[in-house]
Amino acid sequence: MKQILLSLGASLALLPVAASAEGVNLSGGVAVATSYDLTTDSNTDAEYPLSFYMQAEKNGFYGQLWFGTLPSALSPDQMEIDVILGWGTEFSNGVGLDLSYAAYFFDDSGYDTAELIAVLSYGLTDRLGSSFEVGYDVENDETYAELGLDYALTDKWSLQGLIGTESADDSTYYELGATYAVTDEVAFNILYEDDDTTGNDGLLTFTLSYDFSL
Repeated sequence: MKQILLSLGASLALLPVAASAEGVNLSGGVAVATSYDLTTDSNTDAEYPLSFYMQAEKNGFYGQLWFGTLPSALSPDQMEIDVILGWGTEFSNGVGLDLSYAAYFFDDSGYDTAELIAVLSYGLTDRLGSSFEVGYDVENDETYAELGLDYALTDKWSLQGLIGTESADDSTYYELGATYAVTDEVAFNILYEDDDTTGNDGLLTFTLSYDFSL
């Protein structure tokens, strides 16, 4: 399944560096998350309570392994494993392009589906970044499209906003987030997610993440 991004800022940070980079760039990260369901006014498991990724990149081409634990209610599957291959670059006019193939697996059920994903990004100002993402689910013949913004309030604080639509149930969803960079590697994110489903008041997710380069 398609991962819900912690924030637009986090997603843009995962895009590969320009193709002029020399050698192989290795990076990774781990995140812990918990959620609060505004519909039921109760604490609940996050979509991925614990997640971890490792990525290798060279000349714009990259491969990533992502692991995320699943809520206990989804037993017998306890973990999702994503295998992502892609290429990204930034053109001279400042437009970034990222093309990727992502295959999704569960530890017990095995292969689930795969997606073809394309992302365009552009810095509108020194503080405001934008992205447009489209994806195609190859097994279910479904599509989605997302438009996101990321605004840096200070060197530490940033705000994120995203609106998307998916063909599976003809729904519209949106996200509003705030991220505080504790250090260059550690960040805390608060994310509000909702959609146009009747009777749904949304979900708050709190995430602490650590990203590193080797």
